[in-house]
Amino acid sequence: MNKIPFLFTNPVLNLARLQAIEAMPEPRSRYIMAITPRSGSTYLCDMMMKTKRLGMPEEVLGQLSIPGRLKNIPGRTPEEYIRNASRVKRTANNVAGIKASWFQFENFIEAMDDHSYLTGFKYIYLTRRDLAAQAVSLYKATASSVFHTDKQHGGEAINQLNALEYDYEAIKHWYAHLVVQEKGWQRYFYNRRIFPLHITYEELEDDMLGVLKRIASYVAVDPANIAMPEADSVFKKISDDRNAEWARRFVTESSIND
Repeated sequence: MNKIPFLFTNPVLNLARLQAIEAMPEPRSRYIMAITPRSGSTYLCDMMMKTKRLGMPEEVLGQLSIPGRLKNIPGRTPEEYIRNASRVKRTANNVAGIKASWFQFENFIEAMDDHSYLTGFKYIYLTRRDLAAQAVSLYKATASSVFHTDKQHGGEAINQLNALEYDYEAIKHWYAHLVVQEKGWQRYFYNRRIFPLHITYEELEDDMLGVLKRIASYVAVDPANIAMPEADSVFKKISDDRNAEWARRFVTESSIND
C-alpha cells in the first residue's frame, strides 16, 4: 500500500480545477470532526450538511480515498491538498468542515512538512460513552461489511450479519483499537492545548437539534438560524437486541478475565 507522501508524487492534476479552487476565498471558519468508528459520525455529519450552514464534513484524509479525490480536490502536496479540501468542503456561508478518524489524521499530518495551516482549525470531538457497545458495533460491521444504511446490501451480507455470533476475542480486539484512537486524539489535544467541543453519541440520540445548535455556536454560526432538517437522514441505526446483550456480556467477561 502506498504511503501518503507518495500519493502526491507527480499526481495527474486538473489544472483548471486547481486554479478555480485556488481562486476561492479561505473559509472564515473551519473545523475538523475528530471521530472514532461507530460513534455516530456519519449520521451527525449528514445532518450537519443538511442544515447547509455547518460545512460539508467528509472523510478526505484517508490514505485509500485520496487518489480518487485528487480529481475534485487537486493538490501537489499534503499541505495544498488539505487547504483545497477546506475550500471545497464549505457551505455558502464560508464554514468548512473535514471529518477524520485518528489513524487517518495521524498518518496525514506525519506526511506534512508545514503544520501551520492546522492552527486555524477548531476541533469537534465525537465520542461514545459506552465503549463496549461501540466495540460490538464495530465488530458486527467489520465482520459482515454492513456499515451503513445508505445503500442496499445483498442478501449474503445481511445473512452474514444475522448469523454472527458473540466473539469475545474479536470484540476485545476492536475495543483496544478504539482505545488507541481515543488516546491518540486526547494526546494530540493535550500536547497542543486544544480544547475541542465535545459531543457524544448519546447526545445525538437524545437531542440532535441541541447538538446542531451547539456546533453552530462553536463554529461562529448563529444557532437561531439552525433548524432540524426537514429531510431525515438515510443513515439509521443497524443495531438489534444482540448489541446491548453482547456489550453487557463483554463487560462482565472483561472484568473476570482482568
